Amino acid sequence: MERAVRQVADGGTATVLVRGRPGTGRSALLAEGAALARQAGLHVLTAPGQDGPASVSGPSALFTDDTRSTSKGPASPTGRPEPRPALWVVVEGSAGSGPAPLGAQAGPGYELSLRPLTEHAVRTLLARAYGEEAADSLLPAATAWTGGNPAVLCAALRRRPGPPPDAAEFAALADRTGRHHLRTVLARASARASALVTASAVAAGHFSFRQVCGLAGISVPDGEQARTEPAVTGLLDSAAAGPRLYDPLVAERALGLLDGDRRRELHERAARLALREGFPQDVLGRLAARTSLDEPWVPGALHAAGAAARRSGDDDAAVVFLERSLDHGADGGLRTDVLLELAKAQSSQRPVAAERGFRRILRETDVPDRSGALLFAADVLALRAGDDAAAALGAAAARATSEAERRTLRGLHALAAETRPPGPAPDALYPGPRDGRGTPEFDATRAAAGAWRHCLAGQKIDEARRLAGSVLIRAGNGLFTPRLFAARVLAVAEDVALARSGLQRITAEARRHGVSPVTGQALLELAELALRTGELEQARERLAEAVAEVPRHHWHPRALPGLIAVEALVALESGRTDLAESVLARSARTEVPPDRTGYGLGPARLLFARGVLCLRTGRTSEARAQLRECGRMLRSLGCVNPAVIPWRSHLAMAEAACAAPRAAERLVVESLTAARAWGAPGAVGAVHLWAGSALPDRTALGHLRTAVRLLGGMPTRRLYARAMVALASALLDTGRSAEARSLLDEAVRRGRPFPLTEEVAARLAAQPGSNRARLSPAQLRVALLAAEGRSNTAIAKELSVGVRTVELHLTHTYRALGINGRPDLTVALGHP
Repeated sequence: MERAVRQVADGGTATVLVRGRPGTGRSALLAEGAALARQAGLHVLTAPGQDGPASVSGPSALFTDDTRSTSKGPASPTGRPEPRPALWVVVEGSAGSGPAPLGAQAGPGYELSLRPLTEHAVRTLLARAYGEEAADSLLPAATAWTGGNPAVLCAALRRRPGPPPDAAEFAALADRTGRHHLRTVLARASARASALVTASAVAAGHFSFRQVCGLAGISVPDGEQARTEPAVTGLLDSAAAGPRLYDPLVAERALGLLDGDRRRELHERAARLALREGFPQDVLGRLAARTSLDEPWVPGALHAAGAAARRSGDDDAAVVFLERSLDHGADGGLRTDVLLELAKAQSSQRPVAAERGFRRILRETDVPDRSGALLFAADVLALRAGDDAAAALGAAAARATSEAERRTLRGLHALAAETRPPGPAPDALYPGPRDGRGTPEFDATRAAAGAWRHCLAGQKIDEARRLAGSVLIRAGNGLFTPRLFAARVLAVAEDVALARSGLQRITAEARRHGVSPVTGQALLELAELALRTGELEQARERLAEAVAEVPRHHWHPRALPGLIAVEALVALESGRTDLAESVLARSARTEVPPDRTGYGLGPARLLFARGVLCLRTGRTSEARAQLRECGRMLRSLGCVNPAVIPWRSHLAMAEAACAAPRAAERLVVESLTAARAWGAPGAVGAVHLWAGSALPDRTALGHLRTAVRLLGGMPTRRLYARAMVALASALLDTGRSAEARSLLDEAVRRGRPFPLTEEVAARLAAQPGSNRARLSPAQLRVALLAAEGRSNTAIAKELSVGVRTVELHLTHTYRALGINGRPDLTVALGHP
């Protein structure tokens, strides 16, 4: 603006086009420009023909928001055009980049686009008014309820200059201010322009301009004139296919200025017009939701609107539409479809309400050809697990009309119970139904139930693997729950690759279908799998994804304990006992009463995590109580497999710390017997490892040697490193320092150190003639690899660091040990 004024003052000409919606500062900019022009000695005009250029000496400047007459130029009282002003500044109420509504104008042209405030700008104004701390708490409300409109925000700040309000109070203030601002804008417009704005708010871009004019009760020519009025041009979105307001918040406020009867009448007229014109069902539903229409087409239209809102991610709107559909009497198959969509929409934010909806579908679905809805509801319910879900599934199976449906529901009932009923595990192949070649059909739910029963019992690992693998390979894009249980079985059976790929496929499919609770559960299973294999960084990443998919406060009460347990165990494995304390303390504050969650693997995992934390922090009596309760809960579920949750091994360590060696020995024997019966080498090795920490020195060494041997080829790399450190410590106790040093070096090369690693390293360093005390852990790792003859590049790749970092560590190592270079490392480190 200053540049344009300077050009005119120097004898040139210029044109400035100001684009922007009402409230973005158009009037303020015109006023500031006019002041600049006056200071430069220009004659300022505010309307064409006002004190025209012919009547004054010197250059003139026209500042106007009247875009309709600017292209014609000002006229003299005689009707003949007068010379154009040297500077034209014109407001056009649009944020678009269309051609300027000006006639031919000599000289440079400038365009200024005024837009809503950014979030940073809103925060700046809040901080200036209320201070930095209040700005952070008020920012979400200020952004949502002002839409970044500076006129609304600044007016709200002026109305409340005192101490900062809370967020709800500021939202109400901003809403009142926004309504007042809109009322002021519409007061400057003609009646037909106001009617066009209101009708456009109802139409929401679905109607043509002709239809909107009919809804507004004005002719099309009058509508064409109305939408060019300066007061309202910025309210309408010129880029939309049909007339609508640029901001849904402004549209709501425009409708809120009407009385209730007038608002309902407009929406009813719009709904009937849309019905006559054959609009899509979801558009009809959005319009009908604002009316009291009670006609046969309304429930179906509301269902379509709800389904469309859920697909677009607006679950709150979907719930409103779908509940209205039920209120309008949706029945038969439509009622089932509405209930299913409603439960899906509630799943991400109101999981308990969604569970009630899924149970309702199982109870009420007696309509032919609705087995898809019934089985989806049964699938999600089985994933929740628990007595209520199992009872609902059992009752639905008893009412099922087809044998295939009955079998599926029974299989899901077995999975939902999370228990191991007495008797042999079911086979996945039924003797009844057969395919075209006479081969028994494969039943994924029955196979998953059989695999899970074998897993809990800790028996027949090969059969459990076969059944679980068949579920993941042959179930395809079927039910989620059998595949999640199958992946869990494979993880316990140490078939890591197949378990991980199955869970990744489930995650992708659940995301595609918008079933966020399933996505969250699959990501949690991936995090637990990474925890089993010692990949802590990957475990943290999967946990972060799970919480991003489903925020912690939206997890179902039965799923939340499992999430918290994995978070705490990952923190403990990372050496962050403080973080684990914080996670478990938060869970205690938000824990659901036992009668709501009952027993299950999730609560058992949570008790186990608490017990491990107490062990790590020296609260052995409390650890013993938590782990005993965990064991009691697992026994009630029929779970004796230590590979599921190794509570006996950790309880043995707690008993030993509480001076109960006989109890510790008995628990080790029980755990070893159960682990050998299951047959997973990693599980047996883990029991030997924990036994080495629980039993007296005379037997610990044998257990630890066995643990190192069994864990060496397993994917549980971190557990293998822990076993080597524990064995090194035991060997050092017996005076075999060379063997201990070799094991410790191998453990250090394999991963992050444990607290015991540092302790053993310090004991070795304290021995006479030891040089290792002079090196940091990072320097020692590099030096040990260099002593083996590795190149700097190979060391950098092994440790995931840069070659320059390796070179610096070696330089500092040579200096600290007083040696000349790499050939002297072996002797200096006492490397065997």
